[in-house]
Amino acid sequence: AGVCIEDKTFPKLNSFVTGNQALVPIEDFAGKIAAAVASRGSEDFVVIARIEAFISGFGLDEALRRAEAYELAGADALLIHSKQKTPDEIYSFCTAYTGQLPIVVVPTTYNAVTMDELKAGGAALAIYANHMMRA
Repeated sequence: AGVCIEDKTFPKLNSFVTGNQALVPIEDFAGKIAAAVASRGSEDFVVIARIEAFISGFGLDEALRRAEAYELAGADALLIHSKQKTPDEIYSFCTAYTGQLPIVVVPTTYNAVTMDELKAGGAALAIYANHMMRA
């Protein structure tokens, strides 16, 4: 079991909707990750930190700053999200990330890419969020 916590401000706006995609300050969100890790009742409960820097219009540097902070806060995995039509932005993150956590991706907009290609690009896990609805 586990939880995936997103670093956008409340109320959350869908990543594909035009509008304010503001992010919680890094320190505040790292505190939320640390609190989730400290309060889990079992080591089997996974805390995934979802990085929305690309969705919010920030670049690779901001995504990497957030990844480092969330890893230091105790996250078990990082989810990096992009709405580009290709996985290039995701691959650039995976290549530049020097931490130790597994990277989770959500290939909603680049869904023709295979899991083998995503793994070769650095992803450890892919969540196919709504692909059955599109089949």
